[in-house]
Amino acid sequence: MKMYDFLVIGSGIAGASTAYFLKEAGYEVLVVEKNTVCSGGSYGAGAFLSPKLSKPSKYKDYLNDALGFSLDFYQKNFPDLLKRVSLHKYPFDERDYKKLQSYEKFIDFEYEKKDGFFKLDFAGFIDPLKLTYALLEGIEVIENFEVTKENLKTFEAKSIIIAHPNQTIYEEKYLKTKNIGGYRYDVSFEGCEKKNFNSHKDCSISAYHEGKVAIGATYIKEINNLEKDAKEDKYNLLQKARNFFEMEKLEVLKYYTGVRNMSFDFFPIVGKLIDEKATILKYPYIKNGSKVPTSKYIYHDNVYIHTALGSRGFVYAPYNSMLLVDMIVKDKEIESHLSPVRTFLKYIRKA
Repeated sequence: MKMYDFLVIGSGIAGASTAYFLKEAGYEVLVVEKNTVCSGGSYGAGAFLSPKLSKPSKYKDYLNDALGFSLDFYQKNFPDLLKRVSLHKYPFDERDYKKLQSYEKFIDFEYEKKDGFFKLDFAGFIDPLKLTYALLEGIEVIENFEVTKENLKTFEAKSIIIAHPNQTIYEEKYLKTKNIGGYRYDVSFEGCEKKNFNSHKDCSISAYHEGKVAIGATYIKEINNLEKDAKEDKYNLLQKARNFFEMEKLEVLKYYTGVRNMSFDFFPIVGKLIDEKATILKYPYIKNGSKVPTSKYIYHDNVYIHTALGSRGFVYAPYNSMLLVDMIVKDKEIESHLSPVRTFLKYIRKA
């Protein structure tokens, strides 16, 4: 049996990006997917690439740093798949417009303030399925195989990266996340070929590309039957789009559904996988707030995680993958707001 340097579990945008950066660093990589490449949340994503307008915060800085990196990465490596267009950001109402205006002094990229909206050039969108396959080109992929604790040793690999929301292999409770359902549409309408910008209010509408316009951005907590929700447009996605952009003779060409996984503080989880029980056993006082250097934590041998990307996976994934591979190759520490350390400490101090 062939020995791989890395086994990557999951072939969504997190797994595909991680595998790509590992391959570029010279490693032999095997990707194993429970379903098919780019199924689930990545398949259902609108893959809108847009910045955050807000007061200064770690989350805003992280998101916009990741966006800048990923736009450059896509432009350099997959220019045919990236659609660089401006974003027209509309407020929900007058109150929200005043809030957006108050954020103007914090904008550090090119923009224009128009009548009723902000025009931001730091944006675009990308084709989820084509991109994921492009990232995995030249990498061995096994589909329709669910990796479990029992069959993990089926694969010969020096290291493992979990890039899938299913954490049952190691059963670490501090990795608790939440699932959010979503659906989107590909549509056409009269004059849609003239739409050359993205629009966002309480949903997102893409520019025209390859004979269609994408409408997305649902946030569904009650995940019961996404297929039925999409067929019936239970959450009025099409009407929300029509409310701020005229679309005469609208025709739905196709719909997509998926479940996104996200952390409770919105930051993804990227880095070495901590062994909760072993770490607490060695440092029981850590539960009371005593500080222990992260270098002294007990980690699962050669196991890493890259998950919980939420609704902005195509913004975050390349940036996170670069950070993760830099940690593996150059021993560079992952930033604290992304590391599993933050979720570990929050969990054990509440337990």
